[in-house]
Amino acid sequence: MKRYSPGFRTILLLAACTPIVLHAQQQAKRNGDDVKMQHAQLGIDDDQKNNYQHTTHPDAQWYPQAGFGMFIHWSIASVKELDLSWPMMSGTQIGWSSKKPSQDSVDRFIANGDFFAGHRCKVNQSCITPNQYWAMAKDFNPQSCDVDSWVKLAKEAGMQYVVFTTRHHDGFAMWPSKYGDFNTNNYLGGRDFVKEFVTACRKYGLKIGLYYSGPDWHFNREFQSFMYYGVGRDYKNIPSVDADLHVRTTTKTDAEKQQHYEKVATYIKGQVEELLTNYGKIDMIWFDGGPDIPRGNVAWQRTITMDRIHQLQPGIVVSPRFFGYGDYKTLEGDKALPNTKQAGWAELCATIADPGWGYTKAPLKSTAYVLNQLVTCRSSNANLLLNFGPTKDGVFSDAMISRLHKIATWMKTNHTAITNTASLDDTETASVPATAAGKHRYLFIMPDVINKLSAASNKTDVLSVTFTTPAQIKKIKVMGNNTTLQYTVTAGQINIQVPASVRTINGDVIDVEVK
Repeated sequence: MKRYSPGFRTILLLAACTPIVLHAQQQAKRNGDDVKMQHAQLGIDDDQKNNYQHTTHPDAQWYPQAGFGMFIHWSIASVKELDLSWPMMSGTQIGWSSKKPSQDSVDRFIANGDFFAGHRCKVNQSCITPNQYWAMAKDFNPQSCDVDSWVKLAKEAGMQYVVFTTRHHDGFAMWPSKYGDFNTNNYLGGRDFVKEFVTACRKYGLKIGLYYSGPDWHFNREFQSFMYYGVGRDYKNIPSVDADLHVRTTTKTDAEKQQHYEKVATYIKGQVEELLTNYGKIDMIWFDGGPDIPRGNVAWQRTITMDRIHQLQPGIVVSPRFFGYGDYKTLEGDKALPNTKQAGWAELCATIADPGWGYTKAPLKSTAYVLNQLVTCRSSNANLLLNFGPTKDGVFSDAMISRLHKIATWMKTNHTAITNTASLDDTETASVPATAAGKHRYLFIMPDVINKLSAASNKTDVLSVTFTTPAQIKKIKVMGNNTTLQYTVTAGQINIQVPASVRTINGDVIDVEVK
């Protein structure tokens, strides 16, 4: 029988007994903190402060005005309905905690050898070792998978680009790669999900994005610890833990490490070049972390380079999460929702599930909540990349399809306020989120959202919206029903009255046409 220290017994009891309301209140902060800790493990610089200028290639200029895209996280983790990769990493319950346990408590935790003690996976019995995680590959057999249906739903929802996880940190490549031994070449008879994805994107006219993780925990399994790195950073005497979550008893020599770094460089370069040469034109590559090579090591010079990427795909858009610089700023999670105008290209990636990137049966955020995120992003000059995780059978759940249909209904009416627009310039202001395109200014009248999961509530009274512009007004109407709105002008400020009778549950757009 496992024995836990008093401190960790307390954590387990709290996890089991915390009221649902308190859990919901804490969820957003915890998710935001988790993102920061994950990025630290992967070597991602959240500050992203550098002098790199985004590409000026004409084929890449679609990106800042795309507005809305679909992220698809899918891998072998769907077999057991786990999130991708991170469930195999022990110690995150310590490293990601805002209330750090004492050194003495961690010493007892390490001595006990149960490296998931106090983890919330204990509550739902989802704790898994890396080797157990990777064993899911033999049971991954999505016969019902129809990639075409994913991309069709994205198209109908008014999305302009789709990004597919070709390989996450877990190391399983979703195409028959010639590099490494953990991909569809070794499983599924060599089925090429990347090819199916690219074909579907071209069929529906959407831009093609390929996600690729720099870290590969399977390829790197003999040279890394599966104890979250932050535990070793913050505490003394933390051992290296192997893929069975046992303490390692041997260490690699410097020569063995260097030889491995060279292999990593060859492996990464080979896989990225396959993705950028085997499938025709690729519009963006969504890197997520650097390779498992120390910064400054000579092996870095032999992995993929930005110059090589542009040589293979001149018009590609590149994320900054591999080299530390790229074409746009990446924001992640609900807490990172931009509320100020972004100076350059920017994108918020967020999940439809709350929480989770892969399919975990987690509840889904409401349509109104997601649309609020979308209009906030667009009024700040950022895209929203909204993630959906297919089931183990390779299909979207009924709830996901329902959300996408509701989003599609809203976008059918209001897409011109989202795509090919920008935030207001410095001469104009609005009391609500707003975008601009040509002679049109789009003011978003969004409903109140109580929380992420609940339906929106609409006020029944008349809503007053203010807008200032040096231009003269030609017409003001509500998009979708062409209702002309009454307004007054006082000292250069336009006051628009929006009655409840013209407002809908998921939000509306006022189209202000100027002369």
